[in-house]
Amino acid sequence: MNKQYFVKDSIKYLPFFGWGMWLAGFIYVRRNWTQDEKKIHATFRTMKRLQTPAWIINYVEGSRITPKKLYEAQNFSRKRGYPVMDNVLLPRTKGFVSCVNEFRGSHIKYVYDLTIAYRQTTNLKGVNQAPSMVRAHIHSLWPEYEFHVNVRRYAIDDLPNDENELADWLRARWAEKDSILTTLKKGWIGGLDQKLMWKETSW
Repeated sequence: MNKQYFVKDSIKYLPFFGWGMWLAGFIYVRRNWTQDEKKIHATFRTMKRLQTPAWIINYVEGSRITPKKLYEAQNFSRKRGYPVMDNVLLPRTKGFVSCVNEFRGSHIKYVYDLTIAYRQTTNLKGVNQAPSMVRAHIHSLWPEYEFHVNVRRYAIDDLPNDENELADWLRARWAEKDSILTTLKKGWIGGLDQKLMWKETSW
C-alpha cells in the first residue's frame, strides 16, 4: 500500500529524515497554493492513471499547536464566523478540497478522519509533554503514554460538491474533534466511538 504524506518543504533539509521522506515520495509543500497546486495534481494524476492503492495523509492544520498559534486561530475564527476551538487549530481547507475533488470518481473512495489524543501517564504534574520525533520512531512509548484514537470514515461521493460547502464540512469535523478532546480532558473518559490503547511494540 502506497502512502503519500503532505510535509513542509523545509523538512526535506533534515538529515536522514528529509532525504528518506523524499525517496519515499512524500509531497513537499510550501503553503503557497500557486507553487503547490501543479505538484500535487501531477502526483495524483499519476496515482489515478496507475490505479495505485494509496493512503493520502494530510495534516490539515498545517502546523503544530502552540498557545500563540491557537490564540491567532481563535481570533481569526471569530472574525470569520467559524467555530472557535480550544484544542485544535482551524484547518486549512484549500488543499483538502482540492484532494477530494481530484479523487472524485476514482479508485480512492473514502476520507478517514482520525483524532488522536494522548496523555503522559507518568507525569505527576499533570502536564503532557509530546515525545520527540526521534523517540517516537525508535522507542516504545508504552507505558509512559496512553493513546486514544477516534476513527471515522466518509465516502467521497457523499461529501458536498460545492467547494465552499466542502470547506464548511471540514471545519465542522474539526469542531467535533475539539469536542472529543474536551471530553477526554475532563477525566480522560467517554466520547469516543472507538478506543485504542497502544501496547508495547518492538520497533
